[in-house]
Amino acid sequence: MNIGVKSIKHCRPYEFILEFNNGEERTIDLEGILDKGRFAELRDPKIFCSARIAFDTIEWCNGLDICPEYLFEHSKPAPKIPH
Repeated sequence: MNIGVKSIKHCRPYEFILEFNNGEERTIDLEGILDKGRFAELRDPKIFCSARIAFDTIEWCNGLDICPEYLFEHSKPAPKIPH
């Protein structure tokens, strides 16, 4: 199965909770890549918050995206919220 992102929730600045197509919810903090090349544009909160799902991954209004395999490999399981 190819990994893909099904849904995205903003969690904290530069952090998302992602639901993947394998059923896992994982948290990723992207602050560490925001100093690299074009990703620096995402430091602008307006641009960062424009994230949406496109083609099984995250895409921003400025056309940047990150491959879903990177998102999965660099994320960690989201904490379970007790009911």
